[in-house]
Amino acid sequence: MPDVFLDPRLPDYVVEHDWKQVAANVESSRKVVSDFLSEKICTLHGYDLSALDFEFLSTVTLPQTWQMKKFKFKQLISEAENTKGNHDLYEFVLKEGFRDDRERLNRFIDQLRHLRAIADEIAGRLLADVKVENTIYISRFSETRLENMHFDIDVDSDNHDSFRLYINLDRAPRNWETSYQLTELLKRGGSRLVGDFDDAWPSERILERTTTRAFGGWNQRATERKAPRHVLFFDPGDIWLVDGRCVSHQVVTGHRVLSIYGRMAHEDNPGLGPTFAQKLRTALAEGRRVPIGSETAEVGYYSKEQITSPGSLKDNWADVYGRTGTGRVRKYTDAGMQA
Repeated sequence: MPDVFLDPRLPDYVVEHDWKQVAANVESSRKVVSDFLSEKICTLHGYDLSALDFEFLSTVTLPQTWQMKKFKFKQLISEAENTKGNHDLYEFVLKEGFRDDRERLNRFIDQLRHLRAIADEIAGRLLADVKVENTIYISRFSETRLENMHFDIDVDSDNHDSFRLYINLDRAPRNWETSYQLTELLKRGGSRLVGDFDDAWPSERILERTTTRAFGGWNQRATERKAPRHVLFFDPGDIWLVDGRCVSHQVVTGHRVLSIYGRMAHEDNPGLGPTFAQKLRTALAEGRRVPIGSETAEVGYYSKEQITSPGSLKDNWADVYGRTGTGRVRKYTDAGMQA
């Protein structure tokens, strides 16, 4: 189970649930979803992961590319199971991730099938009362080290709630740091943070502005130290759920993980409330009533001119998060990595 080092400046929003109770009792599964929608990090213990070969999975490393950062593996399974049709992804992963060792790749795909079954069972139980518009299974077998503190950005956030579940597939802990919950930050940041935000903006634009104004851009991950942080170590096999739009977070270091994303449209789930958009705008209105000078959130309050970025993360991903084995010290400033 995770080790959580709590910062007293933040509320304790990490809760735990027992899978045996969730599997046996519908009210227990509903409580997990309720906690999740209440801006909490929900850990789930007691699930049997014996079908997974963690020793083998720890030997798998996929290329440090944007495509592999969030690898939607259903297509790989499909290509492996069909003798006809396009096999471009299979051949790419075979060459770049397994050095043409077809036996090891097929063993990996067998593990992905187990992961798909595990994900289906957990998500199916937790979301039994919910209509899920789209579910995406993503595996990450490339390294992340020190993201910036941020909120996740989903397109059309006004129209849906998001389900996100993670399983650490590595043999080492996955290290996260988390800071303010979204509604807490908007309220405590006050007019200094949100005074010029427009309610008519899409929720994802408000989220993006909140992230950069509070925590800076991607390059600020090297220097942004003001925000309070809980420190979390997710052990191998740990399972946790959190809506990254509602809890600010950063991966400090991690290599192998399964993540499940489910889109829960508001129009199909009138019982899910208040919605993400409602929570966001209610907190926004409360924050506006806090005058400049009375804000209490300990964040950077970055101006537009102070926010730095590496440009396109999609184009520069290998430089931003890859090439770690350089054999030399790499030093980062607010402008990014030094030459």
